[in-house]
Amino acid sequence: MHTQSLSSAFFLLLIVLILLTIFGIMYLYITSKSKERLALIEKGMDPNLANSDFWVQIGIIGGGAAFGLIAGDKIPGGYGPLVAIFFAGAGLIVYNIIAKSKARRNK
Repeated sequence: MHTQSLSSAFFLLLIVLILLTIFGIMYLYITSKSKERLALIEKGMDPNLANSDFWVQIGIIGGGAAFGLIAGDKIPGGYGPLVAIFFAGAGLIVYNIIAKSKARRNK
């Protein structure tokens, strides 16, 4: 009985720590973004230059990892996580190539 209560307390602590970590990352992201915009305004630059494709990259990582896990499930031997990392990285590389070619065309 004692190990079960200890296990539930550990699980609850783990959930709280995960939520605090997510909140902390979002807080740091939002505050750094506003500081960056203020610095651009102080220098007389356009604050929209700070726009990034952060969420697009997060989506590519998530989609590539999901596709990799699905593809890795079809491969015998349990290589799912390795294939997921490979597909997530490949997606980012393809995104980077497309973004650089777009930047060259716009110049």
